[in-house]
Amino acid sequence: MKIIIEIENKAVKIVLKDGKKVLVEESFLDEHNLSRVLLMKIDGLLKKSGLEAAEAGKMEVVSDQGDAYTTTRIAKTVAKSWNWGVTTKNLTRIK
Repeated sequence: MKIIIEIENKAVKIVLKDGKKVLVEESFLDEHNLSRVLLMKIDGLLKKSGLEAAEAGKMEVVSDQGDAYTTTRIAKTVAKSWNWGVTTKNLTRIK
């Protein structure tokens, strides 16, 4: 299972996938507030799916905006932190 953050043309989509099957997804426009809303959106996705953070597995970011785009940098930082938490078993439900 994994969480994918897709950034395309200033739209953000968070997808929880089990293999090729999409379990839950949410889309929203990037209104220069991703740093405030991303973790809340991820937590909402987990609640909808009934999964704990550690069960969701790793996170990846796909972006057509490039690394110079602040939204992409924020998403990649969250993904790196998330993946560290998953691999070190320190990740629990976001509160």
